[in-house]
Amino acid sequence: MGTRTTITDSKEIFHKEFPYVIPPIYRKLADELLVELHLLSHQKDFKINCLFAVGLSEVFNTFTQGYKPVEHLSQLFEALCTCSGFNPKEINALAEQTIKDTSNIDQNSVKDYLINKTRTSSKDPYYTRMLGIGLYKIIENSDIKIENESNISEYLKDLSSIIGLDFNRLDKDLSLYKSNIDKMKQALEILALATKKNDN
Repeated sequence: MGTRTTITDSKEIFHKEFPYVIPPIYRKLADELLVELHLLSHQKDFKINCLFAVGLSEVFNTFTQGYKPVEHLSQLFEALCTCSGFNPKEINALAEQTIKDTSNIDQNSVKDYLINKTRTSSKDPYYTRMLGIGLYKIIENSDIKIENESNISEYLKDLSSIIGLDFNRLDKDLSLYKSNIDKMKQALEILALATKKNDN
């Protein structure tokens, strides 16, 4: 990761890399991701894997819907990664490849794929919420036929045990993630209505 930086250092680098005003509705996301990536950069046991790459990409893409100007989004993502020593191009490439690899495979193949890609040592992966979100996205994107949320939860529990993730933490993080998606959708709808009224 290079020299050890402080959160202030990371913020300074971020603002140099992204010298634009972030709309208020997206500012919290940027702040949270900046802090989260900064803290992860100092965890010696943390290693980027396919779950993290998919999770980070999914969170960023989901919570920047409606961002304007859209041309700034790639630069924003790059700045958030770069300011903490992560390589945004590698993360994006890994996320895209993982989604491609898991898009049309069955339940057992998903298990084998994730074991091969995440169990690189005898130690369990360092847990971050991005792993849980990435796992959920992969299941959602695969060819697995799961009838309801209860069955998805059971399958996630099974996979978590195999990969070495704390399911209770993962389950709480996913619940919060889904709740925040709903809140973001509502906020965007309110913003769109307010903008429409002002235009009129």
